[in-house]
Amino acid sequence: MFGAADPEQAISQLEAYYREGRGERAEVMASALVDQLLAIKDRDDNTQGILVKGLRILAGVLNSRQKYKRARITIGLLHKHRNKHGKAVGHDLPVAASDYHLAGFIHANAGKKGAAKKAFAKCEKLQPGHLAAALDAAEQCGYSKTLAKLYPLAGPVIGRNGVFILEIEGRPAADARRVGTILGGEIQTEIETQITAIMAGEQAANARLQAAVDSLVPTHDYHTYSTN
Repeated sequence: MFGAADPEQAISQLEAYYREGRGERAEVMASALVDQLLAIKDRDDNTQGILVKGLRILAGVLNSRQKYKRARITIGLLHKHRNKHGKAVGHDLPVAASDYHLAGFIHANAGKKGAAKKAFAKCEKLQPGHLAAALDAAEQCGYSKTLAKLYPLAGPVIGRNGVFILEIEGRPAADARRVGTILGGEIQTEIETQITAIMAGEQAANARLQAAVDSLVPTHDYHTYSTN
């Protein structure tokens, strides 16, 4: 299907189709690209990297199109070929974590809750503090222990682009209200109280950032500059 076309260009086109919601087109093209690359026995590192990207897109497309059996097979191939590529060029742990995050959804959608729980746990292991994966494990698998453990590390609720989130610095964020719904009790009350305060302007939209900014503002003893 791609002939002599630049595989990197093909990947960019596939990503665009996926973003635009053109799932059927993306599935056909991604399947063709993956089959074409898998048929190459001696792939160099660059070709292996393109195969990994193709598998990642294909797994996501199959999941979105509810083709969960094929999606599970594809995500397994993704893990295998990403690890092979990582051994050659170095492992990208956040990207690997993202792949396991996707795997969690695929397994959960296929009704494989045990496999989903393991995938979400692997995601958080590769990128500790992955609050989003912990939330999804709670919602998809009924396992909230990790979410309860990570919640205290997130700090105050953050208001960003009209959405309220909890975020462990440098890690993917989780929807604050969904966290509150899962954990319930005093935690849910505290989250809702903070959201109300942010909406009323009584709490900074990002209290952690505001505190950091405030710490950089120099304080002056203006009496020092007074003249006698």
